[in-house]
Amino acid sequence: MTIPESLVVSAMGFSIVFCVLIFLALVILVFSKVFPALAGKGGKQPAPQAAAPAPVVEDKSETIAIVTSVICEELNADPNELTIRGIREL
Repeated sequence: MTIPESLVVSAMGFSIVFCVLIFLALVILVFSKVFPALAGKGGKQPAPQAAAPAPVVEDKSETIAIVTSVICEELNADPNELTIRGIREL
């Protein structure tokens, strides 16, 4: 196959790919318009209400215990050897 023939084949391949991508984009656009309209004919159902998130209660003693255990593991130290004076997020 010569270089001009291979360029023609490549151009045809690219054009086919882009035509199919445009077709898929149009199909998705049509479906996004048709299906909500069909769902609306069946009667409106109330949207489910999301439950309110539970308030976050921080337990400082649990946080201190976790941080202490991580520090002790990294330093290979006994927890009784350490004194944690404060914890703050970096």
